[in-house]
Amino acid sequence: MKNSRCRNTLDGDGPIVERARQALALVAGQFGEITDRGRARMRVATADDTELVFEYESGNYIFSRVYNLRITTNLPAGSAVPAGIEVSYRGKDGPGFVTTSTGASTSAMDPTALADLNSIVRDHLRGIDLLSAQVVAEAGRRVLHLTPMGGSFVWVLIPPVFKATAFPPGEVDRILSLVRAFHEFTSAETSKGPHT
Repeated sequence: MKNSRCRNTLDGDGPIVERARQALALVAGQFGEITDRGRARMRVATADDTELVFEYESGNYIFSRVYNLRITTNLPAGSAVPAGIEVSYRGKDGPGFVTTSTGASTSAMDPTALADLNSIVRDHLRGIDLLSAQVVAEAGRRVLHLTPMGGSFVWVLIPPVFKATAFPPGEVDRILSLVRAFHEFTSAETSKGPHT
């Protein structure tokens, strides 16, 4: 994950950056109403008033540049979603979240909360093409970062190609459904209330 304090890939000027900025606006508009259209990132209010932030992370290669879409949302205060987790496709049960190598230690994380989360999001993850997904703690809040395969912007020097990667049919709705699942998540342990 890149440090959010680093210079954003769309802060600059030029024809490639301008086309990438236009592609980002088209992608963000598929998720809801754009409420803040900045040069480097865009805020969107979804139909259910969830705020999403869209930005591109750039990878430079010899004859090309890839702008991977990054979607970020703050989870509600007091969310039961564990921080320090990332998506993994290696489990025998299919895709799910695991503790990151740089995240919370396994002993510090409530294993019930992680298992409960996976039981809810696993089916969502099976239907979405994701490059990465993480939940991190930032400024006392839990933040979900998603990097889907769709929505990216690719520039190739030879032959000159500018291409926005389309989402597969229904992918936007599946991503929004996953985001809702994270926003609504309560662990079975936390929903039991105090033990008597």
